[in-house]
Amino acid sequence: MPPHTTRPWRAPAVLLALLAALALVVPLTANRVHAAEHHRSDGSGRAVQQSTTVSRYLFTAFTNSGESNMYVYGSDDARNFWSIQDKAYTPPSGLVRDPSVIHRGGRYYVAYTTGWTGTTFGLAVSDDRRTWTHLADIDHGVAANNTWAPEFFTDAPDGKVRVVVSLSTGPTAYRHFQPYVLTALDDTLTKWSEPRPLEGIAPSESDYNGYIDTFVVRKGATYHAFTKNATGELIEHAVADRVTGPYRFTGKGDWAGWGSLLEGQTVVALPGGGYRMFMDGYTVKKYYYSDSPDLEHWTPKRELPGLSGVVRHGTVIRETATVRPGDANPALPGYHADPDVMYAEGRYWIYPTEDGHPGWSGTRFNGFSSPDLVHWTDHGPALDLADVSWCHENAWAPSVVKKGDTYWMYFSACQSIGVAKSSSPQGPFTDALGKPLVAKGQFGHQSIDPDAFVDDDGTPYLYFGQGAFEAARLNDDMVSFATQPVKITPPGYNEAPTVFKRAGRYYAMWSEDDTRSPDYRVAYGVSDSPLGPFTKAAGNPVLAKDPSDQILGTGHNSVIQVPGRDEWYIVYHRFARPGGDGTHREVAIDRMRFDPDGTIQKIRPTQAGIDPVP
Repeated sequence: MPPHTTRPWRAPAVLLALLAALALVVPLTANRVHAAEHHRSDGSGRAVQQSTTVSRYLFTAFTNSGESNMYVYGSDDARNFWSIQDKAYTPPSGLVRDPSVIHRGGRYYVAYTTGWTGTTFGLAVSDDRRTWTHLADIDHGVAANNTWAPEFFTDAPDGKVRVVVSLSTGPTAYRHFQPYVLTALDDTLTKWSEPRPLEGIAPSESDYNGYIDTFVVRKGATYHAFTKNATGELIEHAVADRVTGPYRFTGKGDWAGWGSLLEGQTVVALPGGGYRMFMDGYTVKKYYYSDSPDLEHWTPKRELPGLSGVVRHGTVIRETATVRPGDANPALPGYHADPDVMYAEGRYWIYPTEDGHPGWSGTRFNGFSSPDLVHWTDHGPALDLADVSWCHENAWAPSVVKKGDTYWMYFSACQSIGVAKSSSPQGPFTDALGKPLVAKGQFGHQSIDPDAFVDDDGTPYLYFGQGAFEAARLNDDMVSFATQPVKITPPGYNEAPTVFKRAGRYYAMWSEDDTRSPDYRVAYGVSDSPLGPFTKAAGNPVLAKDPSDQILGTGHNSVIQVPGRDEWYIVYHRFARPGGDGTHREVAIDRMRFDPDGTIQKIRPTQAGIDPVP
């Protein structure tokens, strides 16, 4: 923890050059990438002409409120983080400090400090980043007083999983720390090699407390270790040609100008070749970050917005996905969910939930239109809850139909269902009742996810509900029920009903599991009546995740038929790729086909999407 003053902070001219270089390594956020892609696609065919990498970030940490729970966060830019799950993991015993995370083989793993003293570190595993299971406590076998801050390292050329951990092996606890590295012996991560010390990073007479919280980054053939000098309370920098060393210090004392009383440093690579370091100012309960183009020169530390004062020592990783040339999914730029699709006035229209807000707290519905289901124009708000007298929050899952010369939007707000109308599919829609059509909890479950359907004879119907599938016929005024809603809930149903008609038969599709789950999926059933009951088809689900292509949480769909043709498409949402979750979703469109007997063929979710529909 003590500073060694061997290299002072750079002169202002050098700092200016550094800041100019950093302008080249600012993270390209998912939304900016999507916006660029869709801009390039306007009028020019399929979406992108060259591969583009989209990045999101995952952060696991413990907090100032306690040492027994791990919290999980996500981000588009490694600066502004949202909560994926509070108290995501509580170990069966001991602590969960300093959690280090990796994503490997489709699963997430964290290594963490299990206690202030002892010879073990803990491991936990998750498939969805929200729910974690204890995997093992690993006893490293060294006679140590303290075992702190296990940090995953996976960047070696051999691709093996390693953990760098701080061990106090001297005669006195809480002193004489040195980093050691262990290598996983199999993919279970429950069997590990004997620890090997990182040569050159060791306690000495002047640095008697030794080194803790060592984080290793490989750049080219060089291994960079950022390690806390536990005597001078400073983060120092050493380099080596091998992960085990020998390391030589290139930055001692306050070499980067960050000051003292920092620890828990973690480094993540940014798009464009730069790096971001996160640091725990544990004595003042602040959390900081600093940027570098080369791991040698760093900007002054800055507080991490939103989480400074909340989080403690954790790890940030970058997850990436490739948008390939010609990919048309995601269909819409940015975060959207619960898409409803229709054809009107010579164009296709999508009305989604505006996503990316904590607690699904969006307040408006935008309308998007396209001539071909590939190139979309955002027309802005079709309905804003600021114009709805009875509710101004939780704008979810709109459904729009045309009856006569009027367009009717059924929407969820404040866990109730409202009705709005407009003379144009673009809107603006205005509240048609001044109160909910279906009040919160009126039928013993969540009154959300309305779906309107107008049959060939002009008869309108409404379907809705989470936890139960309600169906009713509407009066021709579209704002009252002709029949009392009845439950027709099929097995596995959770939410998001949608009904359409093909070849004289009625199809209902719905979503199973939870929208926050990667296993969120679509099932369907068939009936001879628009009011059901719908017999669940064999071979469900009809649409489900494809982890091999990072496609997760596929659900809440609607369906569109190309006018005059037996050609059908499914419009649905899924976790934004990569690193999205139940409040950071994207809209996708894929082809939906039928067997001769009317069975819906399994739908494969894709990145390619569809070709423009003439």
